Amino acid sequence: MLQSGNPVFNSGVYAETPGVFGEDLAASKPATMSVQGTAWKTLYLVVIAIVMAAASWNTFVNNPGAIMWACIGALITSLAAGFVILKMARFASYVVPIFACGEGVFLAAISVAVVKYSPLADKVFGGMEPAAAEQAALAMVGQAAGLTLSIALAMLTLYVFNIIRLRGVVGKIVIVMTAGVMLYYVGAFVINMIAGPVIPRLGWDAGPIGIGFSLFVVALASLNLVLDFQFVEDGVQRRLPKHMEWIAAFGLLTTLVWLYIEVLRLLAKLRGND
Repeated sequence: MLQSGNPVFNSGVYAETPGVFGEDLAASKPATMSVQGTAWKTLYLVVIAIVMAAASWNTFVNNPGAIMWACIGALITSLAAGFVILKMARFASYVVPIFACGEGVFLAAISVAVVKYSPLADKVFGGMEPAAAEQAALAMVGQAAGLTLSIALAMLTLYVFNIIRLRGVVGKIVIVMTAGVMLYYVGAFVINMIAGPVIPRLGWDAGPIGIGFSLFVVALASLNLVLDFQFVEDGVQRRLPKHMEWIAAFGLLTTLVWLYIEVLRLLAKLRGND
């Protein structure tokens, strides 16, 4: 049974029998999923997300009120795209690039929120001149993007050379911890919005506990990349249909976006704690 901490990679999408996709692979011998195809599609989606983030950056800088709406829109887009992919996998090649555009807008919104309007922004850039603060904010975003890429390449290297694998109990532990973090984020947001600040917002705490939490989540997101790599490799070995490359790229993009956000917050916490 294939497993991953990424909800995109689940037994419903990667069915154990090819017949779920309405075809007999052995009989028809269609084009099948490959590592190279998945890699190129993932790169394509990442480029789309970066271009959209750069194009929409100034919109959120000049209109911070749009940040919340962009985040809500990104959530709705993600859910809609996930539904289409799960129910109509063959349309993934049309849906996933649209999802990547939405993720790019979301990245710009959350990045601006972190470096300009969050509690961390006041600690990091509060005493700077506006021009200097703008440059420092852009530099931090660039550092976060660079670190995200470096972590992804490092995890891929460890995986390719068979240094790290997360099979069996270890993989299940990572999946459970990932679900726990996501439940914490959602639960804390909803409860604090309804009842006030009753749950600690560790994602925005620049103290030792908050920094430790961010280090843990960055490590967890990095391990999820390994699970994603394993899932892609397993899909290739099982000769899943070619369109599954789009679904694999979709899942990898969601993990990379999560990793970037956590790295950016960690950098802001470390700067704010100086």
